[in-house]
Amino acid sequence: MTAGERDVPVKRAQRTPLAPELVGTAMCVVCHERTMKLPGHNGGVCIECYAREANADVRIARASHSWVPANFVGCPCLACGSEDVDANGYLFWCANCRMVARVA
Repeated sequence: MTAGERDVPVKRAQRTPLAPELVGTAMCVVCHERTMKLPGHNGGVCIECYAREANADVRIARASHSWVPANFVGCPCLACGSEDVDANGYLFWCANCRMVARVA
């Protein structure tokens, strides 16, 4: 791999927003403990599982010297530490610091 090839960003698959009727009602496809809030790689996931998937993407990309978008999704909020976070299928937000991140 040449230095120029390493600088080319790698495009991630676009996540499709969840159907509104699934958000907050259907169970997370990964942990089956919390309700779906955001789109994951294999279906709707809770905020915690979304953060784990995004962190795994960062580790994989870092190992292959690729570019990845920043991840601001997590509980507690990565900006202020508040646990007052929520999502609606395509947006994640913190009610305390009012940060909003589009994820799909």
